[in-house]
Amino acid sequence: MIAFSGTSYLGLSTHPGFLSLVKEGLDQYGTHYGGSRLSPLCPDIFEQAEAAFAEWTGAPAALLVGSGSAAGQLAARFFAHENLPLQIGPLAHPALWWPKGKKHTEWKVFFEAIEKTPSIAFTDALDPLGIQLPPWEALLAAKPKRLVVDDSHTLGWYGPGYAGSWGLLRPKTSAELLVTASLGKALALPAGILLGEKETLAKLRELPQFGGASPPPAAFLYAWLHGQEIIAAQRQKLQAHLDDLKPAVKAIPGIHMLENFPVFGLQDHEWGNQLAQKGIKISAFRYPNEHSPMYSRIVVRADHTQEEVGYLRECLEALC
Repeated sequence: MIAFSGTSYLGLSTHPGFLSLVKEGLDQYGTHYGGSRLSPLCPDIFEQAEAAFAEWTGAPAALLVGSGSAAGQLAARFFAHENLPLQIGPLAHPALWWPKGKKHTEWKVFFEAIEKTPSIAFTDALDPLGIQLPPWEALLAAKPKRLVVDDSHTLGWYGPGYAGSWGLLRPKTSAELLVTASLGKALALPAGILLGEKETLAKLRELPQFGGASPPPAAFLYAWLHGQEIIAAQRQKLQAHLDDLKPAVKAIPGIHMLENFPVFGLQDHEWGNQLAQKGIKISAFRYPNEHSPMYSRIVVRADHTQEEVGYLRECLEALC
């Protein structure tokens, strides 16, 4: 059975060279630093990695935390203390949800709420389930006071320099921009990150939820810092796979895609069963809970072989 599912878009979670770097990191830092980032004994690799992430994305500063969900909740908790409405957009990941926030299901109502009063707006940069981008032009035109964007499925693969949304959005909005992300999607790192203004991230560091939590495992940050050549090569492999599949996928009604995003949505859930009969397992389940809508998606990764991608193309063409 060939699995076209999961995340790890660049295939780093099983790449021998990247795993070797993780092992080097384990030898140097151990399995985990379980203390606070505020401790004087905290390894300086966290600050090194934050500086590297900030330089790569173009953000003034970066802050590493244990997961993408922790990053989102830290941001939501921080802004919840401001005397501004929290407007949660239709695409916002549950990590950005907050009890006092207003959850919107329609874009028009979301924009109207932002335009009515100065607000903090929350949205995902890309919806990996519906395979869609937010209506950025209308959202930016609504002029939120603060804009919080979950970059989990874009950082590492999408945008200028594969660096996600910061470089795309910062020049286009007067809002204070804060980007949160899981680093486990493209980069296969068990970590989360926040990108923003230095003053804002300095205040986030003061929250007890940051100081009282353990940081991500240092060994994986070591691997990322020293594995940029591997990452670049994996990006080339993934791009080659997408270039191979693109003509066939575009010609098949019932498959939804975004340009250069390695996830294809199937409108007919029965197609997943037909692919399974041919030895291809796709991502098909209800999210975020058992009462939620069903999503059937094909996830292409850099660690797929050319033969596997070619076989997938043949099976997709046979569905028509």
